[in-house]
Amino acid sequence: MKLTKEQLKQYKEDGFLIIPDFVPHNEIDQIVTEMKRLVDNVDLPDTIQSIFTTNEQERKTNDYFMNSAGTISFFFESDAIKNGELVVDRDVAFNKVGHALHDLNPVFEKFSYHPRIKELVYSLEIFNKALSVQSMYIFKNKTTGGEVGIHQDSTFLHTTPLTTHALWFALEDATIENGCLRGLEGSHKHGIKRRFVRKEKGSNEMTFVGEDDKYKKEDFAALECKKGSVILLDGSVVHYSEPNKSAKSRHAYTLHFIEGDGSAVYEQENWLQRSSSQQPFREL
Repeated sequence: MKLTKEQLKQYKEDGFLIIPDFVPHNEIDQIVTEMKRLVDNVDLPDTIQSIFTTNEQERKTNDYFMNSAGTISFFFESDAIKNGELVVDRDVAFNKVGHALHDLNPVFEKFSYHPRIKELVYSLEIFNKALSVQSMYIFKNKTTGGEVGIHQDSTFLHTTPLTTHALWFALEDATIENGCLRGLEGSHKHGIKRRFVRKEKGSNEMTFVGEDDKYKKEDFAALECKKGSVILLDGSVVHYSEPNKSAKSRHAYTLHFIEGDGSAVYEQENWLQRSSSQQPFREL
């Protein structure tokens, strides 16, 4: 589907836009079922190192994380592992899976390159050649789903000029109760002030450069939406989500796009880089 003039105007004004009933429930169920299969079959000893701390400033940038740009990698909630052992059920242990599901898994690939997504992304009237650079399955499991701190996607996936945009798919109903996204209206208009960069070329050591503004959580809008909805997010819009302490999970799937026609530079100091042995970024 293409955005209407009214929807495009609202997106450019707010930096986010909720589109209900974008994906049929049967297609949502297919990727949820596929993720359950992946989780059930992942070798835990190989992934036990991959704790993902949802406070971005505490994120561990080990080799497993850095190499995940072109792999399907599994990241645990910080409270799921103690002394190197899994202390919760496998079904609620993971924070996310990323970052190349869209290229490496046939079920997710079919979903991620569907014509409806291409039509939507190009209707933004921004891209000449949209490259799909990152995918994430985000669990936000019941009772264990951690907070995702206030951030901007372009801090991590930076281009010059800024061209990063995201699609956030609600695989289940997302409510205030179970930790829906929250966005700061119009915040994308101010660009970004902080970047997550490699300390040296080729290094896996990352650091933040610059300081974000100070924000009040009460200023953020709760982006509640139903299963099958998609939320468009400008890469510069400030957003976050609360922890999920409820009895209802809030699974989601995200895709990130950048301009690939040569008019924008995707910086080499960004953390997410496909190695020479991995598949390059693909056009949508």
